[in-house]
Parts: sequence; structure tokens; C-alpha cells
Amino acid sequence: MLMVMSAQFFGASMNVMTRLLELNGPHGKGMHPFEILFVRMSATTFCSFLYMWYTRVPQPFGAPDVRGLLVLRGVSGFIGVFGLYYSLGYLPLSEATVLTFLAPILTCYVCSLIMPNETFTRKQQLAGIASLLGVVLIARPTSLFSSIVRSSAEGIPPYSNTTSLQSPIAARNAIVGKSSTGPDSDSTQHLIAIGAALVGVLGATSAYTSIRKIGQRAHPLVSVNYFSTLTTIISTIAVLVLPNVSFRLPANVTETLLLCGLGICGFFLQFLLTAGLSYVPPPSVVGGNGAGSGKGSSHGSRATNMVYTQMLFALFYDRMIWNSMPSALSWAGSGIILASAIYVAIARDGNRQSILANVKHEGEEEESADGILAGARGDDLESGTARAKVVFRNDGCEAVDEEERRSLLHGHENDNDDDEYDEGERAQEYTLPR
Repeated sequence: MLMVMSAQFFGASMNVMTRLLELNGPHGKGMHPFEILFVRMSATTFCSFLYMWYTRVPQPFGAPDVRGLLVLRGVSGFIGVFGLYYSLGYLPLSEATVLTFLAPILTCYVCSLIMPNETFTRKQQLAGIASLLGVVLIARPTSLFSSIVRSSAEGIPPYSNTTSLQSPIAARNAIVGKSSTGPDSDSTQHLIAIGAALVGVLGATSAYTSIRKIGQRAHPLVSVNYFSTLTTIISTIAVLVLPNVSFRLPANVTETLLLCGLGICGFFLQFLLTAGLSYVPPPSVVGGNGAGSGKGSSHGSRATNMVYTQMLFALFYDRMIWNSMPSALSWAGSGIILASAIYVAIARDGNRQSILANVKHEGEEEESADGILAGARGDDLESGTARAKVVFRNDGCEAVDEEERRSLLHGHENDNDDDEYDEGERAQEYTLPR
């Protein structure tokens, strides 16, 4: 869970550098998102290969039994990124951001269906919905808060959100004074963009789920490599094929440092996110009988819900870099996200303690039952010994061989299963000659 939260810090830092590079500023003309994506994934791929070579990671292409899942992780990761970038060209930034946060909730639900020991309890469902509500309050999409947009048009400062990239189309519309969802916007393209965003959500959900399914069967960097390499290849093709996209080298030191920082943050984002989601596979509770039983672990659900904390880091950067003071709704959303994350952690610990208490209680009951059985067996042995003494005394036997005594006791244990011999016959059979 801490790894996923740290990954969101690097993700927010990467978004800050991306926005600085994409917008026109002192560093020069803004760069196209495909250029930034190419640089980020190229650096991630290079760092991944270099680190795997230095640490001698076994099976850099993954084990044969998980290569299919690794390919699925790479393809679905690209679909998630492509859906997000396509929707940013036609949807308001806040709406596109809110749609991407549907992925963690869907991931928890899908994992509870396909992973036997992964749970998605009612409390986790409520916490996930509450976290999504906090994201909505922070982003304030125009379709849900139209009154805020009308107030902005009347002179109140409009909302601003700097947690994601600003697409070229959205920037152009802002310059000419048009809204991407205004009357001049094509409704068909708007619906297609929403569909693309939802497809991106499904892609991100599939990527998160495949990471959870892979678990510790592959090194986290192997999973990162599949995603970054595939995205780099597709970004390269886009830069070479698309006529409105052209690649250029950094124009100054500022752009060079931002691009280097972007690649480093992207590497740590993918590494920590993958390691955090696959670090602890869902264990099964072992009862007193030694068989796997009990409730499963919700560690994956807790870790996935930590993705929401990126909004908190984004609010911090808004204040420190752009001096943007969050509104009351932003503070309310941040509080909801923090409260939900803490509640999920507390609820998980409470469930774990309850499970451990139940297992301990079951173990005590089993030990008590074993003690009763042992006592009963001891009583049977004592009774058998007494009967043996009586038999030997009645027959006038003064010395009995130890092996024959054990045979007599063993015969008493099987007394209930063998009714063909009576006590007289058994005593006569084991009587020694005088």
C-alpha cells in the first residue's frame, strides 16, 4: 500500500513536468503529448533494461506461464493511456480525470471475481464510492456542477485543475474562448470521446488486474518493460506517421532537465505501482485442521484504492507551483479521500484481527477436543492394563513377557471391532504355561 502511495507522488510530479513542457512558457513552444509520451516511455524502457541487466533479473522476458499475462498487461496499459489521451482532446479535463478513477473500483471488483482469495466487501465498496465522490468534488466536472460554470461566466474565477495534461484541442479552445463541450463542439465527437475514455478505463482495469494476477511470478520490472516498450513503439509510429505530430529535440537546459525528470519519475511510477500491486499475493487463512479456509485478503483492494491519493499530491503542487488555492469543494474532496483511505485500512486490520481470533478460537477448540480424545484413549489403556492384570492373576501367571503384554493391550483396543473372541478365549490364548 505504501508503494502505491509513493507511486502516486511520482505520478503527480510527472504530471507537473508534463504540463510545464506541454504549455508555452519561458522554455519555448510547448511539446506535443505524443513527444512527451515517447520520451517518458523510452527513458522507462532504458532504465528497466539497465536495472535488470545490473541486478541480473532472472527471465527478463518473464516465465513462459505468465508471458500471456505480461502481454495483456502491456496491451491493456497502452489502451488505457490511449483512451485517456484521446478523451482529453474532446472532453473537459475534469470529466476525463474523473472517468479514469473508475478503474480502481472496477479492478477491486474484477479481482474479487477471478481471484479466489480476494475479497471486495461491502465496506470496501462504500469506501471506493466515497473516494470517487471525493475525486468528483475536487475535479468538479461541468456536467455535474453546471452552476459553478455559470458563476464563473458571471465573473467569479473559474475552477482550474492541474492534475492531468491539457490537450492541444482544449488549449486551443481556451485561447479562442470556446468550451470543448459548448454548442460549437461536435456532439458525436463528444460521445466518441466518452466511449474512448471508458475503453481506457477498461484498459487500465485490465492492466491492474493482470498485475494482481501475475503477482510475484514475474519481477515488477519485467511487467514495466512490457508496457513501456510497447508504448514506446506505438508512440514512435505515431510521431512518424501522423502529419500534425513532429518530434524535436530539447531547445534549452530547462526542457532537458524536465524531460530527464519526467523519465525518472515515470520509471519510479511504473516500478512502485507494479511492485505495490503485486507485492503481497492474497493469502488464505489456515485453520486448525491445516486446510486453507476462512476469508481472503483484501490487500489488493487496499493498495488499488491508494491510487486516489495522487489528487492530494496534485493539490499540493497546485499551491506550491501555481499558487492555486483549493476551493471549499476541493478541501472537502481531499478530506473524503483521506478518510476513506484510513477507513479502508482500519476496516482491513479489524477484519484481520477478527479472522485471527476465529482461527485461534478454532485451534483452542481443536486442542480441547484432542485432549478429550487423548483422555478417553488413556482411560481405555488403563482399563486394558487392569484387565490384563486380572487375567494373569487368575491364571497364576507370575511373569509375562513385555511383548505379549503389548499384544494383549492392542487386542483390547480392537475389542469393539473384533467380537469373535470372548475374554475367556483371549485370556486362555495369552496364558503362559506353569
